[in-house]
Amino acid sequence: MLEELETFLSVAECRNFTRAAQKRNLSQPTVSVQIKKLEEYFGMFLIERNVRHKTIALTPAGKILLQSAKSICAEMEYAKAAINDLQGKIEGTLRIGASQTIGEYFLPEYLGRFTKDYNKMEPEIIIANTQQILRLLADGEIDVGLVEGEITEPGIKAETFYNDKLVVITAVKENEAGEKRWIIREEGSASRAQWERFIKDNNITPGRKPIIFNTNFAVKEAVKNNLGVALISQHIAKQSAERGEVAISRQYKAAVRNFYCLTADARQERRAVSIFKSHLQHNFTENKVKEKKSED
Repeated sequence: MLEELETFLSVAECRNFTRAAQKRNLSQPTVSVQIKKLEEYFGMFLIERNVRHKTIALTPAGKILLQSAKSICAEMEYAKAAINDLQGKIEGTLRIGASQTIGEYFLPEYLGRFTKDYNKMEPEIIIANTQQILRLLADGEIDVGLVEGEITEPGIKAETFYNDKLVVITAVKENEAGEKRWIIREEGSASRAQWERFIKDNNITPGRKPIIFNTNFAVKEAVKNNLGVALISQHIAKQSAERGEVAISRQYKAAVRNFYCLTADARQERRAVSIFKSHLQHNFTENKVKEKKSED
């Protein structure tokens, strides 16, 4: 039954039998058979199929099962990992949720080092905004969350692992922010909250309505194409400036924010999670020392 539930979750996520089959490394007929078994077990249709438009949607029964299936699969994954801990094994899946800045610009390089040191660990990465990461962690769908900005959510343990700087970027031909339009992230992202704090701290009143994007790449590209200015990680800004894509404004002092490693208080911390956190802390501390030396 667990395999059928995992397939159901893939179908619900992909909204397509073919893509779900590819994700599960199964044939499409096998996926159809597994969904049919679930429907026979519950005595109700779980998925509505629109043959003409080749789309699917969850029925009311399917929506109910979706939440339970997520919990069941998450608990089984946790149990499997906990049993590995008892056996002294440092292996298996480590589910990591990361905010966009960390997930796109910091995590890939770090995971190269982590998997080299722990080659039997299999990281699974979900990139989402901070509020979504908090929900995934609370629901047991990820083991660890990596986010920017202050976290005061009850039941969540937050540990700092890096101090990042935020700078204002402009188009190459516009070296000062002035009254240019701001390019910002969406509500619910830590980047948006930090921008709101930044303009308040610097007594900035945007003269024009900001343009909102939901990815850091889109924000950077908008600035590159002279749509406005943005507040982004100095790490990203330096890379883009070195490529001649944007300029870093000197009008404002860099703001500082923390990166946090999040775990759920309600769960006993797995050995693999503890090792990941320790490794993360050590590696980012080393990087910070190197960055400081290069600045000096």
